[in-house]
Formats: sequence, C-alpha cells, structure tokens
Amino acid sequence: MNETPAPRVVRTVREFTSGLQKWFAGHRQLQDVAISGEISGLHPFSGHLGFTLKDEQSVLECVVWSDKRRLLPELKNGTSAIAIGSVRIRPDRSGYQLIVDSVELTGLGELFLLFERLKEKFRSEGLFEIARKRAVPELPRRVALISARGKAMEDFVETIQRSVPFVEVEFIETKVQGMAADVEISAAIDDASRRNVDAIVLTRGGGSYEDLFPFNLEAVVRAIVRAKHPVLTAIGHSGDHHLADDVADMTFGTPSLVAEHIARGWILAQRRLQTGKRDLLRATRDVFGRAAQRIDASKRELDRVGVRTIAVKRAALAERTQRLDRQNPQRVVAERRERLAATSGKIDTAFARLMSRKAHMWGESSAALKRCAPAYLAGVLRRLERAEDALNGLDPLRPLSLGYAIVLHDGKAVKDVSAIKAGDELEARFERGMARARVESVRQDG
Repeated sequence: MNETPAPRVVRTVREFTSGLQKWFAGHRQLQDVAISGEISGLHPFSGHLGFTLKDEQSVLECVVWSDKRRLLPELKNGTSAIAIGSVRIRPDRSGYQLIVDSVELTGLGELFLLFERLKEKFRSEGLFEIARKRAVPELPRRVALISARGKAMEDFVETIQRSVPFVEVEFIETKVQGMAADVEISAAIDDASRRNVDAIVLTRGGGSYEDLFPFNLEAVVRAIVRAKHPVLTAIGHSGDHHLADDVADMTFGTPSLVAEHIARGWILAQRRLQTGKRDLLRATRDVFGRAAQRIDASKRELDRVGVRTIAVKRAALAERTQRLDRQNPQRVVAERRERLAATSGKIDTAFARLMSRKAHMWGESSAALKRCAPAYLAGVLRRLERAEDALNGLDPLRPLSLGYAIVLHDGKAVKDVSAIKAGDELEARFERGMARARVESVRQDG
C-alpha cells in the first residue's frame, strides 16, 4: 500500500529570511567572533560606518553602528585588523555581514604599504606641486571622457547634455579595475592626448579599496603627468582619494561635479553676456533718450526761432509788398490818372471860369476894338510893307535876278580869288540853274 506524501510547506521570502535570522542568532559560534583581515572600502553612512575585511581569497562585509563607532580607533584602508562582533543575515539582500562591536589594529596591509611608497616617490619628484599643474580652459568645447560604461559615465554625459549640450564628449572606454587595469587606463590617457580636445576627464564609480587601487599605480600617474591636455579626475566616492587625484590638474568628488565645473564657465559666460546685453541695451536707451531730449529741445528752439524768423520775414514781405504796390506801374498810372483827372477837372473848371471872364472881357472890349481896328490895321500894314522892303534887300538871291551869279568851291561861296587855284572845279549858281567850270588861271587885281 502506497504512502501519501506529506504536503509541501510554502513560505514567503520574509518568513524564510526571518527563520534564517533566528537560526543565525541561535548559533553561539556566530556570536562574539573575531575575524582578521585587511580593511578596505571604508565608507560612512547615516552616522554609521561600513567597510570590508579581506584576505587573498575572501571578503566579509562589516558594519559599525553609530553607538559603537566612537569607541573604535581610527581606521584606514589597507590597515590589518581584527574585527570582533556577531554575524547577522541581511534580509534585504539575502547576504550576511559582521556587526562589529570593536576593532583591534594589527598593522599595515600590503596595498597600503605600496600606496605609501609610491606616494613618497611621486612627492620627491615634485609631481604633486601646484606649479606643475595645467590650467583648465574656462570654455572647453571638446572633452575626452575615460571611463567604463556604467553609472559614472551616464551621470557625466547627462549633466553635460542638460547644461551645455554644445560641448562635445569623446568617450574612450577602458577597464577600470582588475588585472592590468592600470595599463589600459594609461593607454586610454595617451589616446586622449592625441585627440583634438580641450580637457581629459578620468572617472569611475565607487568600489572597494582594492577595486580602486589601479588609480594609485605608477602607470596611471605617469600617464596623467605626460598628458597633452589638462586632466580632471572623479574616482570612487567623495571620501576616496588616490594618487591619480594628487597629480591631476583638478579633482572632484563625483562625475556630475566634473561636468558641472565644465559647464560653469559657459553658464557664467552666458550670464555675463546677458548682463552685458542688458547693460548695452540700457546704455543705448540712455544715449537715445538723451539724444531725443536734445532733439526735442533743439526742435522747440528751432520752432521758436522759426516763428520769430517767419514773423520778421512776413513783416518785411508785407512792407516790400506795400512798396511794390506803391511802385506798381499800373497803380502809379491809376493814381496819376486820378490826379490827372482831378487836375483836368480843376483845369476845366479854371478854364471855364477864365473863359467866362474872358468872354466878359471880350464883350466889353469888342466895341473898343471895332472902333480902333481900322486905324490900327492901317498902321500895321505900313510897318509890314517897310519890313518887306528891308527883307527883300537882305535876300542873298535877289542879286541873281539882276544877272549876277554865286561862285561855289567845295560847296562854299568864293569871296576871294586866293581861295582857289588853277585846275579847281567851280560851280556857278544863277537865278535859274547852275553851271560847272574849271579854273584856267588865277589873277589878283591890285
């Protein structure tokens, strides 16, 4: 006879992890344990402290709550230590961690010793000197980004595209942890130096002390020093520090902060441009405003001067018009006609009065004239006869009627023979007609 299998028990994730928590808490070998290793990945959070203990093959996550943290000695990455505490499960990640109550320092780890040796070497060469570092352009147009694909690269690119999308980003992908990562990072920096960029950004996200240690190695440091362009670094978390940061020209806590710094110059330039534009517009408005005021004042003054000038010109024109009217020939003729008509009327009146008086006088003297007229006319006739006789005696042509002639030479009467000579042509004028003759000889009587 077949047995019926027992029904399977199904638990929720919470129920399962809670059971594991109770199992971990119930085992004495997981309580008050002491574990040795090298400290790495120190990172504070919310007042607490997290780190890892590691050896050549394994890694253990450790947490120090805030009430225990102040009782611990100063911890540094690369330090060998013994952590004492209890193992607890992490239900949110299905992992386990050591809740640390105390730590005993036992010495320095191999990575920390290597870090100190390289640090002293680079310091003696002057690679950390401020005077050696290059100035980062205030307005970079093209940037080389050296990083692995992931959150760090995305944060940088998103910040650039949001703030200054016109800045070009040339992405150079590289390995950032593990075996030979320092060689790849160095080669990527040399590649960026050969490109036409204004700056090189070297970045990666957070990680353990061991994961980030390639950025302390000599190959990376030397590549940063010989780079042809300024190098900006943002490696790990804000609290992490590496020798690559010490020789870089500028270093930042996160990739986003690097991008914001690159964008800051452009943003400030844009603000200065906007401020300059506002100042220029304000100055332009002021200049045009003052010019408009001067133009208005000049226009008002010109209007006043124009009104006065026009008034003076109009008065002069009116005066000249009056003078011209007075000198107008038609007007002069009309005025003179009027005066002539007036004068004519006066003359006619005076003549009428004169004629009236003369008619009266003529009437009175007509009888006297009739009385003395015969005697007066007889005397006049006698005087006229005597004058006629005298005039007849003075007539130069009268002798011609008696047979005499007038001799002319060149149109003049010849009175003396000395005025002519033989060969001259003469004219003789008679009472009737004229004759032309030539002088044969001249003789003066004596």
